[in-house]
Amino acid sequence: MKKLYIFDFDGTLVNTFHDSVIAYNKALIKHHKEPYHYDSLEEVDFEDFINSMTHDEEVLKTYGDIYENSPKEHTLAYPGIIKTLKMLEEKKSTLAICSNRLESQLKELTDNIFGDITFKHVIGYEFGRNAKPDSQMMRMILDNESFDNDEIVYVGDRCTDIQTAINVDIDVVIVKWGQGNDDAYTNSYPLKIIDK
Repeated sequence: MKKLYIFDFDGTLVNTFHDSVIAYNKALIKHHKEPYHYDSLEEVDFEDFINSMTHDEEVLKTYGDIYENSPKEHTLAYPGIIKTLKMLEEKKSTLAICSNRLESQLKELTDNIFGDITFKHVIGYEFGRNAKPDSQMMRMILDNESFDNDEIVYVGDRCTDIQTAINVDIDVVIVKWGQGNDDAYTNSYPLKIIDK
């Protein structure tokens, strides 16, 4: 039986993608560049969007500033997530988040969206930390808990999450409502692939 549930954030618990696209387009326009074209936010393909992103550091800095200060009105928990987390809490499960999102942003969004859910650990990226799939951030959780590895599961949406779980020798469950692709959905390592 699983006792510690560690969640990825973006694309797993919360849809943060739409606000990222909006902020990125505002940055492109500010720098007199052609914005990323889409007909509706729901139709934007994550991989296509990431591959289209510029390497222009000035644009990326502007994007970061715009995103940081945006109201994030499209950033919401996926349907059923809050109910699931509350159910796990009722079963006395320990909950944690491990994300490559900047830790300050991660904690703020977690408080805003999941204010009545208790996450024992909320670990995000900070300067000097190694990003997932490196094991460093995950170890910050695991080394402060006494659960056996078979009592722990990591829940994510991408191949990065699968490799993160492999690197610390724990099980992983992949969800299909996030930003993953067929490489993640057909990987043999996950315990389960959860459909939309």
